[in-house]
Amino acid sequence: MVAGGGMGPDDEGVSFAHALATLKEQGSALLVVGSVPEEMFATASATMLGDPDADPPRRRLVVAPEPSRQSAIERLRETGPLSSEYARLVTRGESARSAATTAESFEQVTPRTHVIDGTLQDLGETVATVIEEFDLFAGGLDPAEFRMAFDCLPTVLAAHGRETAFRLVHVLVAQARSVGGLVHFRLPRDLSAEVVRLFQPLFDATVELRIDGERLDQRWHFRDRDLTSDWLPLETPET
Repeated sequence: MVAGGGMGPDDEGVSFAHALATLKEQGSALLVVGSVPEEMFATASATMLGDPDADPPRRRLVVAPEPSRQSAIERLRETGPLSSEYARLVTRGESARSAATTAESFEQVTPRTHVIDGTLQDLGETVATVIEEFDLFAGGLDPAEFRMAFDCLPTVLAAHGRETAFRLVHVLVAQARSVGGLVHFRLPRDLSAEVVRLFQPLFDATVELRIDGERLDQRWHFRDRDLTSDWLPLETPET
């Protein structure tokens, strides 16, 4: 998930590497924050979805609002096979219905798409179904084999408010933890924002993004450790 850079003193670097390894071994939930453009978030998200050459391939789910559908497809295309046992896309919004039908008709070039135009309960049930199907395909998912990018938190907050969004995230994180998944949720706000502090207790770590010139940097904050990384250039990891 992270490559490049250092922590300063050697012992801090070892601690950081150990913290990252622990997240991967046990599965984890990450909150990705920072007011960076969507394409920059997509770059970071792709690294968290995993190495396209991983063996076995990661089983990846992207949950995105309909306007971000193409970005979601590109992330899935960049990070592994697109067949239904390895990649799924969930889109929210009635306008996605016709697009989903087309995607399912040409599954060899686009991932299978699930369209949610109902309640947030429907969204949670769909995610649960995808996880169950991935688990069945895998004959039991290994830790970090299941990956999910959840891009819809800002739209859920806008439409339903903080309390409902908090409950939804709690449910989705629990679903992912049940199979040792590695999942990340986008919240494009500054680290100091009140809404970020509200959601942080649900996550194992918060990943802060920033643009430094033309470079995308990241900084990791671990919830249960007194540990924050330096700003590190984001590079393609071996996950």
